[in-house]
Amino acid sequence: MSETEGEELTQDVVFDILSNSRRRFILSRLQKRDDPIELMDLANQIAAWENDTTVDELTDKQSKRVYVSVYQTHVPKLESVGLITYDPDTGLIELSDQAREIDRYMPDDDEQEVPWHRYYIALAGLSAAFFLLVVANVSVLGALSTPVAGIVIVVAFAMLSTVHFVTNRRRNKEMDSIPVQRGES
Repeated sequence: MSETEGEELTQDVVFDILSNSRRRFILSRLQKRDDPIELMDLANQIAAWENDTTVDELTDKQSKRVYVSVYQTHVPKLESVGLITYDPDTGLIELSDQAREIDRYMPDDDEQEVPWHRYYIALAGLSAAFFLLVVANVSVLGALSTPVAGIVIVVAFAMLSTVHFVTNRRRNKEMDSIPVQRGES
């Protein structure tokens, strides 16, 4: 077992734990369940996620590679800091009560990441169509000059960029307001 066992989770320990996508996946899956999950089932879910396939379509090699890693590395690490309990006799894993301490660092499924790239692509497409309609003198848009159309497009991108900036700034302020314990150096 690790020297961190029984200690409070420091920010350094939490960041170390969450630095690995497999451990984040394990914690996320367990947070969504009220009952324990078998290690093999969990490893297969991770393998399917990593290989962008279904559990049924996994090869033995894909499944085994992930299982070994989860069994030998990730489960012991999560157990050593008290975030999960693992019963080697039954192969069942479940979250411990201490896991609630890292909830604030885990992504909330209800708070999906804003797909900003899609907004920018959509605005670029709309801007191109708008500009072409202006240049082609179509309907009311033909009355606009090319420089005015350019200004409208630039202002639209500036507004989207401002909303993006303000949204990220608010999210960062919320994260900064979370009290954390610093680990010893």
